[in-house]
Amino acid sequence: MKLKENLVYNFNRLFVGVSVLLVLFISYFFNLDILLYFSTIFFIFYEFYKTILKSKYLTLFLFVLFIFEFLSFHYLINNLIFLIIIAICFLILSIFSNKHFNIFFVLFVINILIIIPNISLIDRNLIYLIIIISFINDTIAYIVGSYVKGPLISPKISPKKTWSGTSFSFFITTILLIYLDFNLFIAPIMAISLFYGDIYFSYIKRKLSIKDFSRLLSSHGGILDRFDSITFLIIIFAILNF
Repeated sequence: MKLKENLVYNFNRLFVGVSVLLVLFISYFFNLDILLYFSTIFFIFYEFYKTILKSKYLTLFLFVLFIFEFLSFHYLINNLIFLIIIAICFLILSIFSNKHFNIFFVLFVINILIIIPNISLIDRNLIYLIIIISFINDTIAYIVGSYVKGPLISPKISPKKTWSGTSFSFFITTILLIYLDFNLFIAPIMAISLFYGDIYFSYIKRKLSIKDFSRLLSSHGGILDRFDSITFLIIIFAILNF
């Protein structure tokens, strides 16, 4: 019975993963970046409302704030380093604050979402590269962690993340980044940022006492559950392209 459940779970996970890749493929080759971007924002704000904020008025207020900040930085301010500093400040506040950590977390994600089109303006390929690197890293970590197993890194924060899966994915991702002409110093920093982004989101989920941000992607969780590892990597790409 357990074997059958595992097979169904793995097939479901594979199907959803392939479907996400297909959406990315269509978006890239048919230049549907804007549609993909705003569709993602819609679902992320849905998850903000359902599992993080649980207030339609606060969610609406933060959505209006997002639109205002998006337009301001896109058309008026156009200062990427300022956006990065704001994002890092909200990141720190979300980690060390107990009272309003959920709001600080949402504000951190909002600023990451605003950084994305700024990177895309430099080179749209960079955004797809970030997503694919993250996808490869997460897939390797999941497969190796599931079959090799071994000790867990932080059972209280991320109960399924193993040293074996993380170490192997870090090694492969670093090699891939070096192959893509990132230098020997930057490549491992970028690779390890994927792990820390994942751990950070898991930490927020533990503080919220939830397993996933939603079930929009079935066994993969929600959009934010797939967005986790790329957040820190986006900051690094933004700094490198400033």
